Amino acid sequence: MSKKLYIVITALILCSWSMMPPEVTQMKDTRSPVKALYLYNFATLIDWPSDYRKGEFVIAVLGDKEGVYENLKSKYEGKAIGSQEIVVRSFSSVTQFDKAHILYVTPSESSSISSLSTKVKGKSTLLVTEKDGYLNKGAAINFVLSGTSQKFEISKSNAEKHKLVIADRLLKLASKVVE
Repeated sequence: MSKKLYIVITALILCSWSMMPPEVTQMKDTRSPVKALYLYNFATLIDWPSDYRKGEFVIAVLGDKEGVYENLKSKYEGKAIGSQEIVVRSFSSVTQFDKAHILYVTPSESSSISSLSTKVKGKSTLLVTEKDGYLNKGAAINFVLSGTSQKFEISKSNAEKHKLVIADRLLKLASKVVE
């Protein structure tokens, strides 16, 4: 193949690729909808103390608003857990966080785990992270990847410290359960 023909073909390919809609050229985030669905299911398979069964059911996200937060907001806000309507909130820093049933910590905010563990002490908040070893740092549930599959691991003792009772069905779904 001549050099000119090669350049023309390469230019045509690059031009056609750049004219594709952004959703075709960008990689689709497939894990965020799965994590949002897991968070919703955690809400249905965990028993909260009686004082957390009144008012709104708050699922909070600390960190990035893209991904999991957007999926929770669009798919689950307004649905109910028992008689409680789900409200999805976003916090950009630990100091803004007040009270929630579930607090999902995005990877960008994972360095805040120590101060978060202190902040949720004495509260019945399910702390969910996605960094290796974070069950040892206070998380009750930690998202992990197993090959290409999204999985999660559970610390029963961390959940019990927050007076949360995890259903046996959820424990059986976990890739790892730490007593």
